[in-house]
Parts: sequence; C-alpha cells; structure tokens
Amino acid sequence: MTRDEFKRLRDLPGKVIRGDITFTAPKDTKPNLVFDQVQVENDLKLDVVLNGTYKKGIPSCTFNFVLRGTGPICRYELNSARHGNAGRTHKHDMKNEEEPRLNLPSCSPRKDLEQLGVRELWETVCREANIAHEGQILVPEGEEP
Repeated sequence: MTRDEFKRLRDLPGKVIRGDITFTAPKDTKPNLVFDQVQVENDLKLDVVLNGTYKKGIPSCTFNFVLRGTGPICRYELNSARHGNAGRTHKHDMKNEEEPRLNLPSCSPRKDLEQLGVRELWETVCREANIAHEGQILVPEGEEP
C-alpha cells in the first residue's frame, strides 16, 4: 500500500463496522482488556481489521487498524508509551510503503485527545476515519475512567 492508497482508504466515505466491539480480559493479556479482528467493511474491498487495548492501571487506550497481509496502517494511542516529541497521546499513520512492516514508527501529537475516555476517543476515531459503527463499544462496568 502506498501513502496515496492509504489516504484514499482513510478518506473513503461509507466504511462500516457492524455489531458491538467488546473489550475482554483473556488470561494471556490480564490485566489489559483487548479486542481484535473487528472487520472494517469498505467499498475498496480491502481486508482491514481493528484491534484495541485498554490498560486500566494507567489508564491508556489504543485503536490499531491493520491491513491484513500488509500490517498496521493507522493507530491512535491515548496516554500510552511516550514517542519523542509526540508525547503519550498521538496518532500513527502510514507515511510510506515500508512503515506497516516497521509497526508505523512515525507519529504526530494529538493533545486534543488527552482528556477523552474510551468511548469519546472511539467516536473521534470514527468521525476522522469516516467509519459508521453500527453497534456499541463495550468496556466492562467500572473499567473505564
């Protein structure tokens, strides 16, 4: 995928996620809550899935979009590991063809997201990526700040 193809997908209207997204606590990720392989339907018929992690103890949240067979193409990180001048709340997106296999090393600060909770962050992601979510994002009771 090239940068232009990424931008075309990002800006494409009509992307849809059907059904609820549920954070769970599998034994191998405790105490982190996760979800994975949520399909992002799109008119380009690209096989894009969404994965997410919520770490209550910090708290932090990550939404990672992956093009299967290529790698991650966009990731929002709220209060996660510091990335140089971008700080702990930032957005990674694909700048060139090599970045997906390098786990998207480039990122931009997103201070505007710092005070958001999981649901508010998700609403922002959907709005910015032109995604209609036909369902809810579910965090176990008492887990979200």
